Amino acid sequence: MKSIKIILAVLCTFLTTSLYAQKLTMGYLFPAGGQVGTTVEIEAGGLNINRATKVLFSHPGIKAKLEPVEESKNERRKRRRLNDQSSPQLADRIKLIITIAPDVPCGMYDLRLQGPKGVSNQLPFEVASYPNFLESKKSTKNKPNKVESLPAVLCGYVTPGGIDYFKFSGHKGDTIVASVKARQLVPYIADAVPGWFQPVIKITDARGKEIAYSDDYHHNVDPVIITTLPKDGNYMLQIHDAIYRGRQDFNYRIQLGVIPFVTGRYPAYGVVGKKVKQELAGVNLDATKTTVKVKKDGYHHLTFTNKIGTSNAVQFYALPKGKKLIHCPKNGSHLTLNAAIADSLTSTSKIKKYKIYAEDREQIIVELIGRRNGSRIDAVMRLRDQGGNIVAEVDDTEDPIQGLMTFHADPVLKYTATDAEEFILEVEDLHRGYGKDYHYLLRRHRQMPSFNAFVSPANITIPSGGTSTFRVDIKGKLKRPANLIVKGLPKGYTTSSLKLRAGRRWDVSITSAKGAEVKRFPIEVKMEYPGPDGREQADVLPVDKMLQAFYYEHHIPAAELALDVIEASPYRMSVDFNIDNPLTFKFTDEAIPVKILVDKDPGFNDPIELLLGRKNGIFSLEPISILPEEKEKTIYIKLNPTALERLKKRKAKPYWQMYIVGTVKGEIVRQARRTFQNAKYSEMTPVFMIHLDR
Repeated sequence: MKSIKIILAVLCTFLTTSLYAQKLTMGYLFPAGGQVGTTVEIEAGGLNINRATKVLFSHPGIKAKLEPVEESKNERRKRRRLNDQSSPQLADRIKLIITIAPDVPCGMYDLRLQGPKGVSNQLPFEVASYPNFLESKKSTKNKPNKVESLPAVLCGYVTPGGIDYFKFSGHKGDTIVASVKARQLVPYIADAVPGWFQPVIKITDARGKEIAYSDDYHHNVDPVIITTLPKDGNYMLQIHDAIYRGRQDFNYRIQLGVIPFVTGRYPAYGVVGKKVKQELAGVNLDATKTTVKVKKDGYHHLTFTNKIGTSNAVQFYALPKGKKLIHCPKNGSHLTLNAAIADSLTSTSKIKKYKIYAEDREQIIVELIGRRNGSRIDAVMRLRDQGGNIVAEVDDTEDPIQGLMTFHADPVLKYTATDAEEFILEVEDLHRGYGKDYHYLLRRHRQMPSFNAFVSPANITIPSGGTSTFRVDIKGKLKRPANLIVKGLPKGYTTSSLKLRAGRRWDVSITSAKGAEVKRFPIEVKMEYPGPDGREQADVLPVDKMLQAFYYEHHIPAAELALDVIEASPYRMSVDFNIDNPLTFKFTDEAIPVKILVDKDPGFNDPIELLLGRKNGIFSLEPISILPEEKEKTIYIKLNPTALERLKKRKAKPYWQMYIVGTVKGEIVRQARRTFQNAKYSEMTPVFMIHLDR
């Protein structure tokens, strides 16, 4: 019995987590949008968000002010019952009063919260044509939420084991659309499997007879119902999670009514600056033809607007200005380096063929864009020689830039010709599907980047005069060392660790000028690396990281990369050596001495606890603090002899990044059975290198 008590004590100690410098983290918005030209009141749930001071949007026409949420201890405790599916990451609540200008286009926009210690992650906020209708948790199947008028956006969230019911009236012959946004609102849920809300919807008549049902829309998780009502009368729409989970972040928005819905725009590909005449397919449209012209290459989300409102967004891909694009050529046409081909599997043969000529030892690289542009195609590409033999075949190729995509269905084919020859490229859907919705774009490349680079967080917070870091993640293979370039920093700002030597993750530090103005401004990060034609530059894409189902990490593209300069801390940290030159150690060393310098404001006398910024099995630091009377301190980074023994077997001369964090402890917050130690202040040294000298 005594041993059991000891184990329980250890477990309780483990659950009491000490987390320094807790940042603002949003888990949900409810409702997650509003009608254009109106003011809407929404609730945000998350961790530490009650410290927010400002709301940031990716469109200047959306403004907000903050109001505290009145909540008793009993109400808070009720939400945190240990036998439900709630999370401490949703412990805080704040109210946002959001005003949407009349000229804001309908669509999804980034919303972030700004606090004294930094900026939160982003969540989507939808601007829609129709008013919100909020469901009540007191409603039941027998007393459903009564929707008095349509069209409307039904807003709610599902509870564990629960089903939400909405009653509405309709007329015979009405083509009703019920379009759900759920995963689009919270793309990934860290502690849920499969990692998002999986909604199921159904419409029944007054007698309970099923009229329509949907649990997805093509390859999208969020379902859509398009149905014609058989008679005048009342109908019921119900929504629940596929496996009956629930929580406030299992929230949804359902656009319901006789509203425009576009099922396809053809062609779905174009060139920047050139008009593309399109045919529209869908329901409740007052036109079937339109013209589109875009100003930027890449992926776009286009809508259609009529007197009823604005439709759902349909994807469109544009090639860079000046590129040649051939639409729907004859079967057997040549695919060259000079022109891309936009096509679809409209033939009942279900296979399209193209000719490709290659010189001796020339590498053939063909990229197919389909599913990434909203196509239903799950493409397979095959390359056949003149004898009809398959010399290369490819199905799925992951595109790391598509952070919201979990099933990568677009292939990239690579093959090196052994002789000068004309090959046949075949395109087919893996499931033998065909039709206009099975569209795709084919491009030949001389070469494709062997990696993608991402920078996170997308909003970097730095104290005036202090130092902060951002991380660059490499997906793929970076074969040679590269240099990072940070653009847009004001005069007096400095950076460190810009030479990316190896590995898939790399930290870069920015130190702001002492007395720097408190403001927010955009910056850019680029990568310069050796290519076949000399030095080349690539953009480093700003992203927010999200965790799916306890394990998978995704890079979600952000609207911009911004640096947020906040109020200065009462101290600043640095080291007394040139950070451009690595610290070195040998196998015989037991520790690495590092002198830390602290510039303190007059009257600041709190002890500063020092920690290693990057931990691994080689380096460690015993608990140590800079005392009130000290302005410098030599610390000793200990070396693990066992880990060093393993390093002896390697031939390489490895480098490690390191920085020292100095924290002044702040308030202790208890949430259910977990304890969080926030930081009053947290500063750090610039990033420096440690090198093994063999």
